[in-house]
Amino acid sequence: MATAATQLLFAPRADWWAFCWPLPWYLTCVSALAWAVLRAHEKGSQDPPDEDSLPDSWDQAA
Repeated sequence: MATAATQLLFAPRADWWAFCWPLPWYLTCVSALAWAVLRAHEKGSQDPPDEDSLPDSWDQAA
């Protein structure tokens, strides 16, 4: 949003500006996608709890 405001206020005429001003939006989307993939990988690699470590019905808090 800041880069869009800069473009409106200052209207830079450099050729590379048209490519670079949406770059923060692209990086945000790529970061969110990478986080989702890595989080899914982390959740998938966790071992399920052993049956011995599962709480009985009497051990659970109400």
